[in-house]
Amino acid sequence: MRRKHALSLSLLLFALLLSGCGAGGGGTLVSDDETYETTGEDAGDYELEDNRALYREEEDVVTMYLTVGRGNEGEDTDHTWTEVNSYPLDYYDEKGIDPYKCEAVLQVGDEEGPLVGEFGYEDRTANATVQLRGHGASTWPQKSYRIKLKDGSGTWRDQQTITLNKHVADPLRFKNKLAYSLLEDIPGAISARTQFVHLYVKDKTEGEDGLFVDYGLYTQVEQINKKYLRNRGFDSDGALYQATEEFDWQRHEDSIRKATDPDYDREFFEQYLEIDGSEDHSSLVQLLEAVNDEDTPMSQIVDQYFQADNLYYWMAFHILMGNSDILDGSYYLYNARGQNRWYFISWNNSGILEEGYKALEDESYARSWKKGIFLLTDTVLFDRILQEDSCREALNDAVEDLRENYLTEDRLQEEIDSYSRIAEEYLYALPDVTYARVTREEYETLTAGLTAEVEANYAAYQESLSCAWPFHILTPQNTGAQTALSWEEAYCHEGGEVTYTVELARDYTFSQNIFQATTTETSCQVEALPAGQYFLRVRAQGEDGIWQDAYEYYGTEAGTTCYSTLCFYVQNDGSIAAVEYSED
Repeated sequence: MRRKHALSLSLLLFALLLSGCGAGGGGTLVSDDETYETTGEDAGDYELEDNRALYREEEDVVTMYLTVGRGNEGEDTDHTWTEVNSYPLDYYDEKGIDPYKCEAVLQVGDEEGPLVGEFGYEDRTANATVQLRGHGASTWPQKSYRIKLKDGSGTWRDQQTITLNKHVADPLRFKNKLAYSLLEDIPGAISARTQFVHLYVKDKTEGEDGLFVDYGLYTQVEQINKKYLRNRGFDSDGALYQATEEFDWQRHEDSIRKATDPDYDREFFEQYLEIDGSEDHSSLVQLLEAVNDEDTPMSQIVDQYFQADNLYYWMAFHILMGNSDILDGSYYLYNARGQNRWYFISWNNSGILEEGYKALEDESYARSWKKGIFLLTDTVLFDRILQEDSCREALNDAVEDLRENYLTEDRLQEEIDSYSRIAEEYLYALPDVTYARVTREEYETLTAGLTAEVEANYAAYQESLSCAWPFHILTPQNTGAQTALSWEEAYCHEGGEVTYTVELARDYTFSQNIFQATTTETSCQVEALPAGQYFLRVRAQGEDGIWQDAYEYYGTEAGTTCYSTLCFYVQNDGSIAAVEYSED
């Protein structure tokens, strides 16, 4: 009876409260003099926010069982597991064909087997297809996979594409997961769900017999696609592009065209941006034209076309984490229909916090220009942002906020300890131990030094704000009786005179220089060079006394790198060709 009385009293109080809420009394919700003013927001005020509720506390490790079998020719799944794993993705690009795939049954469970109530438990026929993923990853002995759940088979955690990354190049095997975990809490950032996965595979493509083979630890990363957008309440029919390493934010009118342009060619377009969303590229064209309009201040362009927190915190995060791969196909651009603003979404963050490992791997390793703001330079968008005071101030505010509140030593160490505990256990057991890049002792040394790397990256950022920028050494030109050596001017935000040292030699050690000079000009002349191989090294020094390298480098046969060095050949006819290197 007491409980019933309390409930009745609560209902009475609730009714009285409702009656008091009516502006006109008598329980009315709309008064006679009701105002009908609106907030006045327009499309330009609309800002996206990530769905933080998606990032629940995930299990330590999820166990997946993948039974693979031959499919059919019509769906192009009539391949063996051996065939699927035999060719890197570049092979398919060269052949102009789709990567081989086979059918599969995916089941989720624990170390004892599939579990009741988990995905695929009752499935006996194929509920998925599987193929390799990642151009770089497909060249490693341990492969990464993309599992596509078939229509009608349901989803796993609201995802239909399950990306399993082996991260063989990451000696720690958890840095990508660490980055996404940290991004979950950062203002304006849009993260992705991740999960450690222990994978077992049974191959039935060449017979019915066999046991499940342990494939070790993977990191599942939510695929950035239309389903990803829908899971966050974003417009799934908006523009979504993955930037390639060739994308430098220039207009590229010959390739980046509207789909309605008679000269539009998707293959040419995707040299710069891979299309994962709408085929309507009009908003992208408008964005690139604005970014390349030097008559409009960059701060105005940022206000109109970007969400400030998303842009500046994205830049700040990757600067502090030292992500040297950030411009090499490691981000997506997203724009909802009817909106001006574009958003950065990070992808493949395994290039973060790698200085300790690089120094361990190569005693002669030098970071050269790859630090601070220069991780983002040599692209139109970021060059312009980093040359305008108000934009630099906004970036600096984001850097300081991250360092003081989101990337603190305690926060970083907590995540590092949690993930390294799991990754280390699997890495130093079969099958992964066969492909471990460092010893267990080295592994623990590297993880212990990660927080110090963030502080070192912060110091490098501070220095980069005032010193001369990296620049390009240009291909020498034969002018008849002379050879012209030239290079770009090294920009210095603080102004002042920049001095260049120039060295020309026949060997990359520069032990015997043919020519050397110190100048404030951006070119000099030498006597016409006879046919052969040459090395040109140019370095810049601002009035702050800090030396800066050029972007060019030479990779030696011994595996070392000579920075700020252009290798070129003078041909028998006098023409000159420079050697270009890719860091892939």
